Amino acid sequence: MRSDSPSGTSLLVSFARGLGVDDRPLDSLAAELLPPWLGRLASAPRHLGLAGPFYRNALRASSFGLVDHAVLRTQAIDAHLVSALRSGIEQVVILGAGLDARAWRLPAVETATVFEVDHPATQRYKRKRIGTRVAPTDVRYVPVDFETEQFSSGLERAGFRMGDPSVWIWEGVTMYLRRQAIEQALEQLTRLSASGSQLAVSYLVPNSLPFGPIGRLAIPAMFKAAGEPLKGALDSRELAATIAPSWDVVYDEDSRGWQELTGSPARPPRTFRSERLAIAKRRA
Repeated sequence: MRSDSPSGTSLLVSFARGLGVDDRPLDSLAAELLPPWLGRLASAPRHLGLAGPFYRNALRASSFGLVDHAVLRTQAIDAHLVSALRSGIEQVVILGAGLDARAWRLPAVETATVFEVDHPATQRYKRKRIGTRVAPTDVRYVPVDFETEQFSSGLERAGFRMGDPSVWIWEGVTMYLRRQAIEQALEQLTRLSASGSQLAVSYLVPNSLPFGPIGRLAIPAMFKAAGEPLKGALDSRELAATIAPSWDVVYDEDSRGWQELTGSPARPPRTFRSERLAIAKRRA
């Protein structure tokens, strides 16, 4: 990561959210958060008339399913978050927030305090792109490097209330962290979470990358060449065991389950089925 910009993956995910899979906007703020040239590419279908769907579908295909995958993951987490907030939770913590715009685009979040935890470089870039736009809710930025720092103290300084339940979103981050860093982060959020808190975490299943032995060699090599090597993987049993006995996993699916949950028109791509989304609830 350069000192003046967010990670490449956060840019790609925001681009996918801005592009979407049809004319219904998923993230209308994405184009403004992206670098101008990339934002114009994401918003282009809205200006191309009848050619818009062909342009969008060409990008969906050329991304090898990344656009559909990111859209499905976003929609699944959105559905969980809205449900959790409607149950009365009033704190949202987004770990590795990237260019997340949930505080701006989801009406259900307006009654909550949102804590965005991420690398200082990403937050500097995002706040510059946000400019004078005011979120309809209270957004608090907590800068942290997950590999070297603990986020718990920063959250407490930002006004996080340990006695109140919270929703934790950890989307598309764990696969870039070493196993020890993942476990330490889970320990921290468990210590901070009151009974009734909920956790949405996506994770990479080991030895599950597509295209056989070639894929298991080539895909990590591509991420490493891009400066964002894949480091951490867990299977479903390992994840459940890591957060037990404090948390109960109530949902754990790949993108096929996300589509079933949301009824999305996005197509679950085989290319990214090695990533799963788990929802867990904090025990009393």
